[in-house]
Amino acid sequence: MKIGIVSNSKICLPLLHYLSNNKAGVMLYLGKSGQPGFHINDIIAFCRARKIAVHAEEDKNELYQWQQLHSPDIVFFSGYSYKVNVVQLKGVPKGIYNIHFGVLPQYRGASPVFWQLKNGEAQMGLTIHEMTDRLDSGAVVWEQTIKNEEYHTYNYINQLFSELQVRGVAELLIKLSQEQLLHKSEQDESRGNYYGKPQLADVMINWDTMDVKEILNLVKACTSWNNGAGTLINGLELKILDAETALAETNNKPGTITIANNKFNVACINNKALSINFLNINNTCIPARHAGFYGLKTGQIFISKIYGIAGKI
Repeated sequence: MKIGIVSNSKICLPLLHYLSNNKAGVMLYLGKSGQPGFHINDIIAFCRARKIAVHAEEDKNELYQWQQLHSPDIVFFSGYSYKVNVVQLKGVPKGIYNIHFGVLPQYRGASPVFWQLKNGEAQMGLTIHEMTDRLDSGAVVWEQTIKNEEYHTYNYINQLFSELQVRGVAELLIKLSQEQLLHKSEQDESRGNYYGKPQLADVMINWDTMDVKEILNLVKACTSWNNGAGTLINGLELKILDAETALAETNNKPGTITIANNKFNVACINNKALSINFLNINNTCIPARHAGFYGLKTGQIFISKIYGIAGKI
């Protein structure tokens, strides 16, 4: 069986590793990516070392030419930037499937890991579904959920799901090779929800409205792709990389800093406080106990307004 993988991210590497180890006829269509830290040459070198045919995209229309030229029996998408015209992918006998790092249909869209973490979901999911011309809307053929643990972060979950997708693809390929019918579950459109890519406001802490748990969820969702959850002080943006609930309660205004006994606490709503462990200041990760050396001191107040910050994430 010839297996086509379409991806624009290193999350496809565990899948390519598994398929090449099992002597599958695997080929990669490597899409363009705007992700920071994405090094196309690393993936190309990996493929060449394992004798995996790879095509690096220059134009999105090359996808359809690639499929017609190589005629894969089945195609799996694992991260891709453009909307796909499924009708143009003609002659894929075993089907075209999308590997989605989120529960469907509740978390449709390009950044499901971020939104599941930010929303504090108790369970997070990976779904493989048939591709249609409607984004993330095809019948589900495999799904798996995991418990959202306190130590989970955006980068951790993406790595975990990149490994978990291997299990799903392997099970589907076994069934198809044995000519078994796949169990297909149509998505409940009444529960469908689409989340866009996170914008600046989505990654900023609002001390006036967010409680400690919501802030901790945002820190997890922003670490480390965004270098943490953003906040403002004296017109400057800082990012919180690691934090926990402070033991002591406070009556201070939300956003107020208290530095004492090597602890960096910030008041939150409901008389609770956040104990910050690590900050990112000017793209430098520092222990919060050293924050005083960067001009932060007791009594200063983080603000929630994001007006005046230039640029997009």
